[in-house]
Amino acid sequence: MTSATNSSLPGFSGPVITPSDESYEHARQVWNVMHDRRPAIIAKCTSVDDVVAAIAYARSQGLLVAVRGGGHSLPGLSVCDDGIVVDLRLMNAISVDPVAKGAVVQAGALLGEVDRATQQHGLVVPAGVISHTGVAGLTLGGGVGRLMRRFGLTVDSLVSADIVTADGQQLTASADENADLFWALRGGGGNFGVVTSFEFALHELSELAVLSAFHTFDDAHALLQRAQQMMSAHPPDEFLWTSFVRKAPVRPWLPDSLVGTPGVVSVIEWSGDPEVGVSMLGTLRDELAPVAGSVDVIPFGWLQTAGDVEFGHGMHSYVKATFASGLSGGLADVLVERGKLLRSPLTQVELLSMGGAIDRVAGDATAFPYRDARWLFNVPASWADPADSDYEIGWVRDTFAAIQPFSTGGAYSNFMDGDETSSDQVAYGSTLRRLQAIKAVYDPENIFRLNQNITPVPA
Repeated sequence: MTSATNSSLPGFSGPVITPSDESYEHARQVWNVMHDRRPAIIAKCTSVDDVVAAIAYARSQGLLVAVRGGGHSLPGLSVCDDGIVVDLRLMNAISVDPVAKGAVVQAGALLGEVDRATQQHGLVVPAGVISHTGVAGLTLGGGVGRLMRRFGLTVDSLVSADIVTADGQQLTASADENADLFWALRGGGGNFGVVTSFEFALHELSELAVLSAFHTFDDAHALLQRAQQMMSAHPPDEFLWTSFVRKAPVRPWLPDSLVGTPGVVSVIEWSGDPEVGVSMLGTLRDELAPVAGSVDVIPFGWLQTAGDVEFGHGMHSYVKATFASGLSGGLADVLVERGKLLRSPLTQVELLSMGGAIDRVAGDATAFPYRDARWLFNVPASWADPADSDYEIGWVRDTFAAIQPFSTGGAYSNFMDGDETSSDQVAYGSTLRRLQAIKAVYDPENIFRLNQNITPVPA
């Protein structure tokens, strides 16, 4: 039961939740508990018509609009105080065509739901790495993940999108229809309306060969030097190198005696022929000589859920990220220094290799502007006790400042926090001016501003 009736929102057929409703406290919660916001209305949409009705009501009442897919927005932008949350979670249908290798995914779906539907046919959408992440926000920000070097960003597999704009229009955006809007949706975030469904091209993949390794800080310089050598040599697209400066986690391949030790955890993946990957990664493991390590062939679906509990709901999170062209020698010194100050077992610096298929898409082909970056530096903190907030946030800010001399600048919109909004919007770089002009066409009043916001500026 809800305390508000559907008549509160004319034309709305889904559940309407208000602060007096018994389900309100649960319904307003988002993944990052740093954000404790109390919307006036949570409109749980069950159809495109519900989305249209919710937007129309918000505009008629002058309400701030938050759009929630999976609720994973790090700055908490999928919920708001006093406004309306357009909640898409009930719109989570997925249709897979294994012959045409395509899928239509409603915007309330989570990555894990998409993985389960596509993996039945040995197919994938290249996307993120935590299965309870929402498809919509991940995709609209560009879509970084473990398959991006081989298949490109998530937006590179996007064929079309259905969207409800600020004035209630229901549009389809593709290369052939509303092409300017389609360009903007591929990296421009939720600035242009509420996307209600996505059409993706799918790719064949069922399992990966994975080298998992742990090195102490004594070996950090040599490890990062080898990572730089390998990635600058333009290895096959199937090869992805990720290293994390963090405390050693609980893992089957790590002895208990190492758990909690600060160091570098590397996850090096091969998404091609598993036998080829096992051979290559086994040789690399012997060369790197980690304190602990393992080479395994892992089902893609399992790998996508490996971090779900560790980075589950109910934690406090704060993040900053930027791009780089390489891993220079001085970077290791900084990372070791900052790594020795780690407190939370989940806080880390992630060094994620890019290039490959990402860079073969023209820099102006989509709104994602950092195609030529070779590394993504991600600095996320995650902690349980709110008393630790000042330390963890300070650690991220100081670490981010310390790695700036080694970066090429810019930011990935899905790895930005709420204190990074500015008029120049570094998330969009060279694409900002065109995005501003498109924003002025589809959302001239900036109704959709709870995002890494783009100010509408007419062409």
